[in-house]
Amino acid sequence: MSQRIKLGSRILLVIGLLLSGLLSWSQNAPSYYYVVFKDKTGTPFELEYPQAFLSSKSLERRLRLGIPILEEDLPVNPQYVQGVLQTSGGVLHHTSKWFNSMTVNLSALDSVAQVAAIEQIALLPFVYEVKRFPLNTAETGKRRLKQEDEMGPVELTLPNQKGYGWGFHQLNMVNTIRLHEAGFHGQGIDVGIFDSGWFGADQMRAFGAIRDEGRLMMTRDFVNPQLPNVFDKSTHGTYVWGIMAGVMQDQFIGAAPLSNYYLFQTEDVDSEYRIEEDNWVAAAELADSLGLDVINSSLGYSLFDDTTMNYEYSAMTGKVSRASIAAEKLSNKGVIVVNSAGNSGNSPWYFITAPTDADGILTVGAVDSLINVAGFSSHGPTYDGRVKPNVSAMGVKTYYPFSDDKVGKGNGTSYSGPIIAGSTASLLSALSNRSPQDVRNTIERTGSLFPSYNFDMGYGIPDFWWAYNLLLESESLPSTQLDCIFPNPTKDIINVKTKGSPVLSLSVSNALGQRMTHISWSQSWIKNYLQLSIAHLPQGTYFLTIETEEGTSTSPFEKIDE
Repeated sequence: MSQRIKLGSRILLVIGLLLSGLLSWSQNAPSYYYVVFKDKTGTPFELEYPQAFLSSKSLERRLRLGIPILEEDLPVNPQYVQGVLQTSGGVLHHTSKWFNSMTVNLSALDSVAQVAAIEQIALLPFVYEVKRFPLNTAETGKRRLKQEDEMGPVELTLPNQKGYGWGFHQLNMVNTIRLHEAGFHGQGIDVGIFDSGWFGADQMRAFGAIRDEGRLMMTRDFVNPQLPNVFDKSTHGTYVWGIMAGVMQDQFIGAAPLSNYYLFQTEDVDSEYRIEEDNWVAAAELADSLGLDVINSSLGYSLFDDTTMNYEYSAMTGKVSRASIAAEKLSNKGVIVVNSAGNSGNSPWYFITAPTDADGILTVGAVDSLINVAGFSSHGPTYDGRVKPNVSAMGVKTYYPFSDDKVGKGNGTSYSGPIIAGSTASLLSALSNRSPQDVRNTIERTGSLFPSYNFDMGYGIPDFWWAYNLLLESESLPSTQLDCIFPNPTKDIINVKTKGSPVLSLSVSNALGQRMTHISWSQSWIKNYLQLSIAHLPQGTYFLTIETEEGTSTSPFEKIDE
C-alpha cells in the first residue's frame, strides 16, 4: 500500500522520509508521483453539459441503461494540473478524473531537486496529498512470470475447417462459429485492447481489411505519451489482436473479425512497476469517454521489479489496486471488461492478480484442447471469496496470425482472454442493446459447470450460441406478469408469484426448448401464488413460462441436485 504525504504539521517528517527514500530508490524505479486534488472546484466542465467530456455513444448508453453522470466523470481542473507542473518543473504523465489526480514525472530532476519539488507541490492549496510507493527491504516475491509462451510458427497441414484452419477448435469450443454462421462477426462493436505493443501489426495482411476499411479507430501509447508508437516493440498485442480480429484466407479467422478496434499500450515490456496500473486507469477512462463496448486486457499486477511495491494476496479484493477499482468503475459505466486471469498457477503466487479481482468483469482462465485446466492458469477465489476466474477458454497451444503466411501458437491466459472478448463482441453485434450485466451473467450461465463452479475454471467453458438464444428469448418475451420465482436455484420445488392478469397456463421447458411440464386451467387461475414440484427434473437450467390474456412471460431458474 502507498504511504501518503499529507499537509500540516507532518510536512517536515514527510520531506525527511522522502529524502532518505529517494536516495536509495531513485535508481530503482522511475520517479513518478501521484498528486491527489482536494476538489474539482473551478473546472470548466459541468455535469449539465456532458457532451464536452463524453462521446455521443457514451451518453446514449448511459441514458439507455440509466447510468447517472457523476462528479467523478468530470475531468480534473486543468488549472490544478498546470499549477503542479509549473511549481515542480515536472512533466505530465496522466490525469485521472475518477481519482481526481494527476501523475507527474520528475525523472529529469536529481534526488535533492525531487524532494524540493514534492515539498512545493504539497504546499499548493488545492493539493490534498502526494502519494509515493512504500520503501522497505523485505523480499516479498519475484518479478511476475512471463505473460505468454511463444512457440513460433506452425505448418498448416490441417484441413480448411470452414476457412478457420488451425483456429477452428479454439472458437468451436465456445461455439462462436455458430454466431459467425448466423452473420454475427462483431460488426458495429467498438473493442479496446490494453496490451504491451503491436509490433508488425501495421504491416501484416491479417489486419489488412481492418486498415483498409478504417476500422482501426485509434492507437494510444500510455507508456510513452511524449514519444508515442504502439507498433515499435512487443509482438504480444499483435498475437492477442490476431486471435480477436485476424483473417488469413483459408487459414485463420478471429473471434470478432468485423469489429472496430482501439489499441491502447499500457504495459512497459522493459520493466514492471506500479506506474503501469496508472497507465491502465488512463486507458480505462478514455475507453469510457469514447463509449467502447468491450475491453480485452491481458495484463495483471502483483509482483514488481521493486519488491517494495509488491502486493500480498490479501490485497486481491478489487478495492486496493487502482487498476481494479477502475475496472469495476468501467463495468459500472456499461463497458464489458474481459481480463486474463494470469499465469501464476505454477508459481508461489498461485492466485489471480489485479485487476482480475475486480467485481463485475469477466476474468478468464485457460484450458487445453481437451478442456483440462492449464497448469499455469492462475486460480481464484478473490481474497474476499468471490468466484474467479469467471469462465475459461483455450489457452494452451492457442493459434494466432504470426506473419503474412504463417500461423503461430502459444500458451497463456493472455490468449484465452481474447477468445472470450472477441466472442463477446460478436454476441453484442447480434444483441447490442442488452445491458452488459445481462450479457456477462448469461455468458456465465452457459458455462459447462454452471450452476456449479470451481476456482480453476470458474463456471467453465461458455457457449456463445446458447448465450445468444437465451438473450434473444428473454428479449422477445415480456416479463411484467411474473413477479418472482424462489428459491432460485432450487432442489425440489419452486414458488411462483405472479401479478396482473389471471394465468391461463404454466409450462416448464429445458434449455433446448423442450417442454417438461405443462399445466392449464379450464377457468382462469385467479391466484397469484403457486408451488410447483420439480423433483422429477434433472439438474440444469429451465424456463418457466406463464400465459395470460395479455401474452406470455418467461423467467429462468436453476435446478440443482444438492
